[in-house]
Amino acid sequence: MFVFLDESLRKHSRSGVTFGVLSGVAIPEDTYHTFQRDFYHLCRPYYGKAMEAEGEIKGSKILSKMTFRILEKEGFCYRWNLCMEALQFARSKKLTVFGVVCFREGLSSFICGSDNNLEPTYRYLFERVDLYMKRHFPTKFAKLIFDNRDHSAHECNSRAITNFFTRHTVGLGYDSIIRMPMFAVSQGHNYGLQLADLITTVIGLRFQGENRARPLWNIVYDMLAMEKIGSTVQSSLKVMKDRRGIGDISAKKKDSAARKPMTEP
Repeated sequence: MFVFLDESLRKHSRSGVTFGVLSGVAIPEDTYHTFQRDFYHLCRPYYGKAMEAEGEIKGSKILSKMTFRILEKEGFCYRWNLCMEALQFARSKKLTVFGVVCFREGLSSFICGSDNNLEPTYRYLFERVDLYMKRHFPTKFAKLIFDNRDHSAHECNSRAITNFFTRHTVGLGYDSIIRMPMFAVSQGHNYGLQLADLITTVIGLRFQGENRARPLWNIVYDMLAMEKIGSTVQSSLKVMKDRRGIGDISAKKKDSAARKPMTEP
């Protein structure tokens, strides 16, 4: 199982609090070639309209403020339609979304500060991936593929992640995950990472307070895995509130129809 991951740093529109999103999508290896082909054909009609020919879907660009302005003014936008079609396609393939939304100061950059101390953001992510794999694909393994960042970030994170999987008692228990992170670039036709980028952008917009992204969020929400653990249900999207409770979107939303992932107790 390929688990493509991307990250984004954002600022909440009302509180001004900076938060980070690390999220992505799991795609079975045995269907990945078909996924690539179908996703390519999905994008082609949008060449020259929502994206450059043979270009890259970049969430921050395709879901910019201009996209929402055009949609509100004209009621139609090629970029918006491409996002909707891409996410609907992913949902139709029953792909699963994993992620962490972190409002805690000092942890939202997703850069490990020590080789021997994996950040809790990554631990929460790996915990969810491991549980999902063991329950739904017990004979398969997850391969973590992170989008390209600067070399120093890759080096710090790679050492911390590998040490966690090979030396830490908890990490050794996550044996459904290949104990070596992989890094790739989303340019070209790496549609797994491009989809992860789009999903990360949508999650970021949702927790940023951008209500205009709600239709896209609802599709992403449908792709979250809800696992029952004892008497509770754990979402594959972990929300780490700060000490003031910022990050609990349910506390400020009166719309009872608004669907949301579980937040940290």
